[in-house]
Order: sequence, then C-alpha cells, then structure tokens
Amino acid sequence: MKELNNFREFLSEEEEETKGGIDMVLPRGKEIVLKAEDKDYERGLLVTLLEDGGYEVKYWYDDPSKVYPVEVFIDGESIKKDGKIVKLGFHPELEK
Repeated sequence: MKELNNFREFLSEEEEETKGGIDMVLPRGKEIVLKAEDKDYERGLLVTLLEDGGYEVKYWYDDPSKVYPVEVFIDGESIKKDGKIVKLGFHPELEK
C-alpha cells in the first residue's frame, strides 16, 4: 500500500485516466482505509462497496483496526449518538 504522503502524487498520475472528477474507484467487497489529513490525530474512515451495491462506512481512530462510535446525522438531523457502522443502501429505482 502506498504511503498517504504519496497519495496525491498517485492521484496526479491517474488524473489523466479519470473522467468527471473521480479520484478513486472502490473495488467491490474490499474494505478501503482512508486517513484524514490531520496533524493532531490519526483518524479516518473504512469504506466498503457492498455486493448489493450499497456502502458500509466506519470511523477509526488511532489505528484502522479500532472502530469508534460517532454521531450520525441524516439531512442535518442527529439520528444516533454512538453509531459504529453506517450502511448506505443501493437505489435500484434510479435510471442508468
């Protein structure tokens, strides 16, 4: 895995091949570790594109194996104060 410091360079190299401002393509069924650009803390997200077309998102702190609860908001409204796994469902009714 490339170091986070090399990620922007990687994106620049791939930019010519991407269309519509896409930075990364998520592989289906593989958990991807994203790290926040933060000087004070090691933290980020774990994102998985699920087999059913939805997404699973988790927040990690200190180490990607340490999933921490976070407050979950939907349309600006707090839904849960200590959510650990957020699933975004697939929209089968959307036109292709």
